Amino acid sequence: MSEVTRRGFLKGAGLAVAGAAVAGMVGCSTAEASQDWMPERWDDEADLIIVGYGGAGALAAIAGLHEGASCIVLEKSAERDGGSTGCSGGHMHTCVGVDVDEWAKTYVHGSFGAGASEEVIRGYMAHANETPEWMETFGIDITWADESNDGHKRPKDYQGGYIAGRDGIVGMYLFEALDEAAEEYGVDVRLSTPAKRLIQNPLTKEIIGVVAEDGNGQTLNFKANKAVIMACGGYENNPQIQYSYNNPGVRVFPWGTPHNTGDGIPMVQAVGANIWHMHALEHAALCYMLPSIEANCSISTDATDGITPYNYCIVDYNGNRFMKEDKTGAHDMDHKPGFDFDGKACDYLHLPMFLVFDQTMYDAKPLWEGSGRAGIINTYAGVWNYNHPDEPIIEWGTNDNAVEKGWIFKGETIEELAKNIKAERPCHDESEAINGIDGAALAATIEKYNSYCEAGKDPDFNRDAKHMLPLNNPPYYAIELGYSSINTQGGPERNENCQTMDPFGEPIPRLYSTGEFGSYNAFVYDIGNILEAITTGRVAAQHAVMLEPWDASK
Repeated sequence: MSEVTRRGFLKGAGLAVAGAAVAGMVGCSTAEASQDWMPERWDDEADLIIVGYGGAGALAAIAGLHEGASCIVLEKSAERDGGSTGCSGGHMHTCVGVDVDEWAKTYVHGSFGAGASEEVIRGYMAHANETPEWMETFGIDITWADESNDGHKRPKDYQGGYIAGRDGIVGMYLFEALDEAAEEYGVDVRLSTPAKRLIQNPLTKEIIGVVAEDGNGQTLNFKANKAVIMACGGYENNPQIQYSYNNPGVRVFPWGTPHNTGDGIPMVQAVGANIWHMHALEHAALCYMLPSIEANCSISTDATDGITPYNYCIVDYNGNRFMKEDKTGAHDMDHKPGFDFDGKACDYLHLPMFLVFDQTMYDAKPLWEGSGRAGIINTYAGVWNYNHPDEPIIEWGTNDNAVEKGWIFKGETIEELAKNIKAERPCHDESEAINGIDGAALAATIEKYNSYCEAGKDPDFNRDAKHMLPLNNPPYYAIELGYSSINTQGGPERNENCQTMDPFGEPIPRLYSTGEFGSYNAFVYDIGNILEAITTGRVAAQHAVMLEPWDASK
């Protein structure tokens, strides 16, 4: 492909709507104006340019190709690893097969006023109920089974789906099936080609293409004859966006793909998209802070049963317990005590926080065994533990190795352990770092906790008595903990056809958003993300292919 050149007028900023640029066109003819903002050349083109190749992007490509449209997929990753779908549990906890009235009612309740309009959400739910038939049309073998409520806010009885004929119910197998179906249609996926900007006609507001980069940083212009479909995931691995919308200064580490850094959000903002649900970060299990920083993703505690065995408690940097330790937190919108903030002191009350345990727990197993949700998250680089079994993100090995690395602190007594604990504090400089905590306070906390274990009751935080074992076998250990997330839901608002909406409730012409990128989930997790990705990718493509190609003379 040739190097892209542009007219000096553009200078990279004119790809999005800019007031000065539009004002400068007043008095120009349409043809003259179009010559000013149009890229001088296109490096490639297709009916649909799809940004992202996870579950939503794959289904958008499959549906587009099935309808006879040409498609180019721009994927940031160097591998076809499936985005959040590839890193998911692979089980479509859906509401397929239920009455739309009942599902809409649970959604309205769970959104608490932050959700899509009832018209829009009912439209999506009707599309979702068509998904089993369409998956069959595309040759994707899904087993659908009757299920009952699993604790999320959804109807009591519904159908869930998972990929059939594979070795297990995990997201990577689901994405493999989607990828194989896309291959049969001749999908064109451009790996290592991150999208950077959308190209918008400043007069008609139509989105007509995408500016991207290849693996060498070369700028490329992709012409979208009919539409651009954004399927680029959330912002869970972008701390700065987290700090703007969630808990400032406290990084929440992602369980899944490291590529979800919110790249699409400024792209759609620049062309006038309305942004919604940015508060909706789906929390998960706690994680180990220093290993997570090194791995750039969550190195999680046990994601399903809580931390085991139970010879531990969790304390803050003052040496005090402050939470019910056996609450796992998956898709949990409940209050997180670790985020308690003192406005006068301008500080988080309980961060940093530490898991404190004894030799019994230390000897039981490594604190981390290269597993997580569905046994695949946080395990290996690239496509996790499927294509790269010899490329671990981190080497935990034994707990002895973790002590040597400085991840785990040790003391022969509780007081000695307290002296050895070190950590940084959120948004404090190095001089304010934790260099030892109050030994007497920690010893008193452990003594009280052990008495609760003996009594079989936790009057402070109501921890399950079955999940309480004493810390009475020295030496003692501690490791700093952090928070992790499954994914985010925020992004551009969309309607039932997955058209991207502006702040005035009008669709931005030829721009669609799908999957996790601007999910319908508003507050409580009541729209299954995997079903949503598969449904919205298909719906966006089917709607977009009906458009006439845009006219360069307008």
